[in-house]
Amino acid sequence: MDLIQLTVLSLIQGLTEFLPISSSAHLILASSYMHWPDQGITIDIFAHFGTLLAVILYFREDLIKVIKTFNLFEENNLGLNLLLATMPIAIIGFIFKDFIELNLRSEEIIFWSTLIFGIALIFSYKFSGNTKNAFQISLKDSLFIGSSQIFALIPGTSRSAVTMLAALALGYGKSDAARFSFLLAVPTLSIVFLGELVDLSHATYEVNYFELGYVTTLSFISAISCIHFFLKFIEKIGFVPFGIYRLFLAGFILIF
Repeated sequence: MDLIQLTVLSLIQGLTEFLPISSSAHLILASSYMHWPDQGITIDIFAHFGTLLAVILYFREDLIKVIKTFNLFEENNLGLNLLLATMPIAIIGFIFKDFIELNLRSEEIIFWSTLIFGIALIFSYKFSGNTKNAFQISLKDSLFIGSSQIFALIPGTSRSAVTMLAALALGYGKSDAARFSFLLAVPTLSIVFLGELVDLSHATYEVNYFELGYVTTLSFISAISCIHFFLKFIEKIGFVPFGIYRLFLAGFILIF
């Protein structure tokens, strides 16, 4: 595969996976407008692997705390709630995987999902609060946020956007909404990664290990940088700029 294509797709995956602007939409649109061939399941797997490693490394202290305090019988246990919040998208994604691949990856779908959730992000300040802490999340709240991830199966929606909006609607502050969304990415991306590995087991083509290492490394570096700066500035800038960006992206799709 062309090194330019690998570089662009890796950077897109790393920079957009954790921003509320949809990594899948940017990947599909980039390939479409550049007339690039499909990068294949292997590249997707290791791009996701790079972003997964980034969020694990960045939140390693939080994740160690989650593991040490895990309790199946404690209602507000963060580890238990992260697992439960992952179940809706895991079940629905498994059942409708083929339908999504065949019917929901069109530019028309991406346009509408980009536009609708862009508007939602612009008005998110109206229902954002600062009364709840991500480490004291309830079972009810985690299931609500987890269920919102189902919308992320639609390209252009953004897993980060829907989970952060759901958390804001429940009264979590911007930083706590982002933190829970990022922590939720660990089990969610792990399931995606494992699912893609299963698909890879059926592939018959030769693996290029340089490409895989390059994609993983670049996705990792761009993702960990993105997480750091997003958390650093989210309290100051809020979600409105991302909503405005999504409106410009929707306009670009409509025009071109």
